[in-house]
Amino acid sequence: MSTLYPSRDTPGPPSVAVDVPEGTALAAKLPREGGYHPVVVSIEQCGAELTEEEALRRIDALAESRGGVTSESYAAQLGHARFVGCDATWPDADVETILQANLFHFVRPEREAAAWVVQLSGSVGGPSAEQDHELIRSVLASVRVRPWAAALVEAEGNPVA
Repeated sequence: MSTLYPSRDTPGPPSVAVDVPEGTALAAKLPREGGYHPVVVSIEQCGAELTEEEALRRIDALAESRGGVTSESYAAQLGHARFVGCDATWPDADVETILQANLFHFVRPEREAAAWVVQLSGSVGGPSAEQDHELIRSVLASVRVRPWAAALVEAEGNPVA
């Protein structure tokens, strides 16, 4: 029997692991328009048009649309994965200012298969934003990305086409 997806020809999404500091609660939920989500890890399939520059441009446009600004872009090495990112800030009626760290990693398999973008975002606001920002950054820095691999699936006893 052949497996059509995921397979060597059409790999699946990467997996992501994150360390959560003792005494810290981490909620995972789907991002919804207009919601406030302190830590979001998303993995989405993307086309060639989504580049590092475009991802950063989108964060810049988001911050600008909310009356805010972004920092200079930066690179981060998390495990074996290279991320690019920027911080964004914008005013908020409920918590004064939102401060958000954003990181992007692209997984582009050698074959003409699906590409994936892993986006990490950590948002804080209110009087403890600076202190909380360091905590959010430490959580994001703990992320490890592992690309989907047929060998891993085969090792678990599942045949891969």
